[in-house]
Amino acid sequence: MVRGRVTDISSGTIVVPGKNSGDCGCCGGPGTVRVVDVGGQSVGINKLDQIIRVVRGRGFESEEDVKRELLRLTRLANYVPPGAADAYREALWREYKETT
Repeated sequence: MVRGRVTDISSGTIVVPGKNSGDCGCCGGPGTVRVVDVGGQSVGINKLDQIIRVVRGRGFESEEDVKRELLRLTRLANYVPPGAADAYREALWREYKETT
């Protein structure tokens, strides 16, 4: 997350506060964080519920397309360490399948 910017997950963009509405959820704002097991580590993922809703609404047909979009949108609102993309992708997919 870049300081002074927030993400608009539904459009897949980064917006500037004051010019657009939104909140990153840091500092106690309305964003939500879900703790997920990522490669054996408990990791808080900001806006995961919103990310899953958006991806479901896009009607992807293949598992790989869903995983790719989950990771892409997660990266807009969260730091994903170098080399951890595969672990995040699988954790996000697991959460996606378990969320109805």
